[in-house]
Amino acid sequence: MANIVVAYICWVLGGPLGLHHFYLGRDKQAFLWWMSLGGFFLGWIRDLWRLPEYLYEANKDQRVRAIFQARIAKHPQPPWKIARFAGQMLIGTMMSYLLRLAIPDFVLNNMEYGLDHVFKVILPVIGAAIGVSLVSNIGVQKVSFKWCILGAAISTPWLLLESPSSITYASLFSTFMAIEKREWDIEKEAPTGVCNFIKRVIVLALCGCIYMTLWGSVICFNMHVVTSDGMDVPMYEAIGNFFESPAWKDFKKTMNELYEFCQVNDWDTCYQKLVEHLDPTGEAHAYKVLEFDGLSAHLDEIQPRCRKLSRQYHPDKFNTAAEKLAAQEKFIEIQKACGILSNMRKRRAEKNMKSDSTKTPDTDHRRTEF
Repeated sequence: MANIVVAYICWVLGGPLGLHHFYLGRDKQAFLWWMSLGGFFLGWIRDLWRLPEYLYEANKDQRVRAIFQARIAKHPQPPWKIARFAGQMLIGTMMSYLLRLAIPDFVLNNMEYGLDHVFKVILPVIGAAIGVSLVSNIGVQKVSFKWCILGAAISTPWLLLESPSSITYASLFSTFMAIEKREWDIEKEAPTGVCNFIKRVIVLALCGCIYMTLWGSVICFNMHVVTSDGMDVPMYEAIGNFFESPAWKDFKKTMNELYEFCQVNDWDTCYQKLVEHLDPTGEAHAYKVLEFDGLSAHLDEIQPRCRKLSRQYHPDKFNTAAEKLAAQEKFIEIQKACGILSNMRKRRAEKNMKSDSTKTPDTDHRRTEF
């Protein structure tokens, strides 16, 4: 039996990801909420007052069953709802674009004549049918997938014209067909048992992997990075170049050093080494900004360096607007670095005072020597 308190806790902690729907056995709606962040957060908010109804359905409450039977007797088909219609259009259109853009244009254009048009029609039709079918089969109603894909196929003439709005037509016709062919889902039962739970997790994980793979393809092959000189670099090229960049090589070197260090030391020491590399205090970066070669310096060295660099990069020393702007950014960075090191000095001085008051030997051997 599902518990209302647990359901609302799931709603609060993982509502936009559909955790409460998964808890209540509503896997399709859970996946839909995950892929659309709770129906673009609107559905998640709506669930705040719909959650008790979902709970009663999951627990097979007799009152809910009686109301359900009365609704079936009164309405031959499930009533039309604007929220479901909007969801069918939004998710259908999103999935239609997602499948279409997952195959880049340069791949389609290199196909034999006519074959590219086939894919440009089939992919949006399948995407629209999947999205509309997913929304149509939530709750106590059902629609056969064949009607969804048949409705989407009606948009073929518009898809062949490759007009900007043609993909929307695929979702629209598929939605109209789903509305016409909707039925009550009398036999739907909430899944129970450990085996069913494992099966549900595996199915949702596979669907999630496919969905994220499609998005990865869309991002890699359809997005661009604009450089400072206005050049457009395709995302897949930018990603490939990133793995050859100095930043990535420095990161790999750091992680390799950390891995070798962890092999010969205990986990606590390894954790401290990781924290040191991550530089949570910003101390290592501050030394770099102040142009120190090492990672330690005495107070007598830091204060003169701060004054020297502050004078060197003061905006008033530059003439053009561009030079003043660059100098101002560098000046602010220097002041921030000096503030970080000064703050570290004060914190360590306080720690040393506490250690002296408790007669505990000072064992702090960090980089900054004050």
